[in-house]
Amino acid sequence: MWILKWIFWVFMLLFIIYFGAENSTQMVYVKFVKWRSPVIPLWIVMYLSFGAGMLVWLFGSIFKVLQLKNEMRKLNKDNTVLKKELDNLRNISIEDEEEDIGELEEDKS
Repeated sequence: MWILKWIFWVFMLLFIIYFGAENSTQMVYVKFVKWRSPVIPLWIVMYLSFGAGMLVWLFGSIFKVLQLKNEMRKLNKDNTVLKKELDNLRNISIEDEEEDIGELEEDKS
């Protein structure tokens, strides 16, 4: 399986190099509001856009992971409380309950 993973990454790297080489002659500028960049190759703009998208995804993922860990911590805490309560209910003496039932039957007579 590791061979397939390496082959995939080699093809991805070759594709990235090919993409950059094919677009190395095309020059563009980026305009944002009133700011305008100097003329730069298209492949640099594409890679920078991809990198910015990856950073946005990374920060969004970190936020979601922290949110899920917090929820998991709360659920584990609730689970611990419920386990203790269940253990306490299991440890109640059955003999005490039988004596109470016997006393109730005597009172009814």
